[in-house]
Amino acid sequence: MKLKTILPLLFVALFLGLAACSPAGGEPAASDNPATETPDLDAPVSSDDPATPTPDEDPAPEKMVESEANVEAISIFIMESFPVQVSVNVTGYLEDGCTSLGEISTNREDNTFVVTALAERPADAICTQQIVDFEENVALDVLGLPAGTYTVNVNGVTDTFTLQMDNAVEPLPGTDDEPTAELDLPNEDVAELLRLTLERALVDQEIPDYALLADQPEIVLSTENIDSTLLPELEGVNLVTMTPEEIQAKADAEGDFPYLRFQGFSAPSNDEVNVSLGSGWAVGADSDMIYLSGGGFTINYTRTADGWSGEVTEMWIS
Repeated sequence: MKLKTILPLLFVALFLGLAACSPAGGEPAASDNPATETPDLDAPVSSDDPATPTPDEDPAPEKMVESEANVEAISIFIMESFPVQVSVNVTGYLEDGCTSLGEISTNREDNTFVVTALAERPADAICTQQIVDFEENVALDVLGLPAGTYTVNVNGVTDTFTLQMDNAVEPLPGTDDEPTAELDLPNEDVAELLRLTLERALVDQEIPDYALLADQPEIVLSTENIDSTLLPELEGVNLVTMTPEEIQAKADAEGDFPYLRFQGFSAPSNDEVNVSLGSGWAVGADSDMIYLSGGGFTINYTRTADGWSGEVTEMWIS
């Protein structure tokens, strides 16, 4: 056959062979491999579709294991205001990176304060074996305790401190806790004693650690143990009175600040009166500070023909 006749026949055969490989209707053949198929984005999704995650129920709380924390040393701090405040500084370590310091509780058994510091860690955690140091300050409730020596036991580590005198405050006359009839001091005498004490503390600046108060825009005086209506106005002194609850609320809202408080009052006779005034810190609920600054004094007043005459008989500073 001639070449011109062969070429058209070859093209026809090729076309028929390609047509035989295509499915009927001209649609492409479905793949046997579902991974290569193009998904239909408009198709409804079945709730049984394993690709749709089922929300899990709330997991059970993680089980925690508690044990006593490893305490290496304790130090006791006595803030020599009146009444005395005592705290214990605790240092130790946690055994691994998953362990954290847990609850710290304090109980007093006779003359021993038992402080228990717990460590806690997840029960099934796999942790880095790295020791983590910790340090905590724990306040001890020593208000009202009699004079004596006391032991502090923190997870088996012990130390002692001594109260040189009963840590109790006698209220000023005129308050609900102290009947004025027994002391027979009229309000004008009480007002004069308050004025004389505040003048020596703030005008003459005799109270120890006065610089702590000098930097304050206002000097806060607690109304605890006194009748605030008997307080004087002092020239050049911005004195503001607050109840103990108001003082704490201010510290919680604005931060720690120093304040004054009449701490003790005793009257051996109607012509002799001892008044104690001291400064301390109002500590906010979120604060972790322990302050050693502050001071106070006790003035012994005696009645003379010219009025009350006072002599400082005791001074302290933290």
